[in-house]
Order: sequence, then C-alpha cells, then structure tokens
Amino acid sequence: MGRYSALGHRLTFELGLNHDYRQVTTYPFEDLADGKEPQINHYNHVNRKQIIIGNDVWIGCDVTILGGVRIGNGAVIGARSVVAKDVPPYAVVVGNPARVIKYRFDEETIRALQEIKWWNWPEEKIKANLPLLKDPVRFIAEFAAPREDEPADETVAMMRALRADGYKIYYFVPDFDAEEAVWQHVIDSYIETYCAVDKTALLLHRAASMSQGTAWAAIAARLEEQGEETPLLLAHDAEEAFSIPVLREADVFVTTKEDISSQCVDYAADTGVIIRYGLDHRTLLFDSCCD
Repeated sequence: MGRYSALGHRLTFELGLNHDYRQVTTYPFEDLADGKEPQINHYNHVNRKQIIIGNDVWIGCDVTILGGVRIGNGAVIGARSVVAKDVPPYAVVVGNPARVIKYRFDEETIRALQEIKWWNWPEEKIKANLPLLKDPVRFIAEFAAPREDEPADETVAMMRALRADGYKIYYFVPDFDAEEAVWQHVIDSYIETYCAVDKTALLLHRAASMSQGTAWAAIAARLEEQGEETPLLLAHDAEEAFSIPVLREADVFVTTKEDISSQCVDYAADTGVIIRYGLDHRTLLFDSCCD
C-alpha cells in the first residue's frame, strides 16, 4: 500500500480463494481427498495473491477487494463496493462490481499529479504546502515541471538492444532481507518456465545497501545447477534502491511484499510497464514461450 491513503472500517481482501470454473467441476476434490488439512488457498494457477493500493487512495467502509487488483493513485472507492478489476488513477468507483462513475480531475490535471508525485516528498515539505494541496490549479502551477529524460546508462542501452532483438525483459528488486521473501520463488519460477533459447531476460536490481552474501551465492548455485539450459539472468548494480530509467525500459515489473515495490509500481504505471505479482504461481508470473 502506498502513502497517505485512508481506509474505512470492515474491509475485506480476498486472496487465493478463487475456484477454477474452466474445469468440469469447481469443487476442490484434491484439497479435501488427500487426508491432509484442507487448504484455504487452493487452485494456485488461477489465484492472484497480491493487492496493490496506490498513494492518496480513499476506500470507504465495507469494501471488498479481490486478489490481483491494483488501485491507482488518488482513487476513491465508494462504501460497500466490490472491486474486481484494476482502478485507474483518480477514478471514483462504486457498486458491485465496482465501476467508474467519474474522475476527480481532468486528464491534464491527473497527468500532472502523477508526474509531481507529492507523496514522495519529505514530510516537512508536505506540511509547508498544505494550503496549496487544497487548490489543484495553484498546486500544479507551482510544482509542475516538464519531465526530463534520465541519462541512459550501460544497462539501459543493453536493455534497448535486447528489446530490439525481440527479448522480453522482467525487472525485479529482490527482497533478500524480508521475513516473507519471495525472491527464491521468482527465480525458480523463471528458470522452470524458460530455457536458454527463449528470448527472455530477468534483470535483478542489486543496490549497494543490499545483502551481498548468501543470497547471491544461492542464485549462482541455482544457475550452475541448471547448466547450459539456464535462461538469461542479469544484474544491475546501483547505489539507489531501484532505478527509474531501468524500470521504465522493462516490459514487466515483478513485485514483492516490500514497500519498495509500491514505489516501483507507481513509476511503472507512468509508462505502461506490466505488473506481475511475485507471490503468484509461475504460470501467472511468467508468460510461456508460446504466449
């Protein structure tokens, strides 16, 4: 969840509870017939296991949000709504299923607010500009600035060359230090889905502040185990927690449960980068080479 969002009472987040209606039966025979404790989350291959809520979102009381939904910055969700699909930035949605009834601002204003990203400011700057936050016209006039293209480093140049050659690039910021880390699942899923001849690349961000020990050694061992069939896996070394130019050059961003993913999703949405959930089954996480 992003910053400065307001959540009402009695919200329900439905994760991992879908049944596969494309089968002959939706009844979970395998979960109940193996003698083990029944699994609440079944049918992994059809269940999205993450919900992303943007910045400055207002969600009313008694709202239900289904797995896989992404709610854009500035959106408003009316009370008792059932949100089954992504909600665009600054949209106002109501109903079951929730539908867009209007937008808070016109397209130009929304675009400007998305670029300013005031929610990333230091708290002192936000407090100093509270009067302007009440007046969208004056606020944008004060802080809107033409977006400057970030300088392209060697990694960005390499990504452009790969994409020109038909490669699909997945960008991932590993959560090595997280208590509920998903990085092993993401890397294993990638290796199990693709092989060396597939035109895909998984680009791992390696920030200077990251743990540099056992995790990278484990990745190296996994690649060595796979041998010559290993699909392309790359690393991008940088000082910052993630790279905006690299993110914007990718085809897909893969999330974790960490706050940094919320920030990355915010920037990815600006340029149409696809979002995939790192907790999902590999068939939902990575496209097969036949897709």
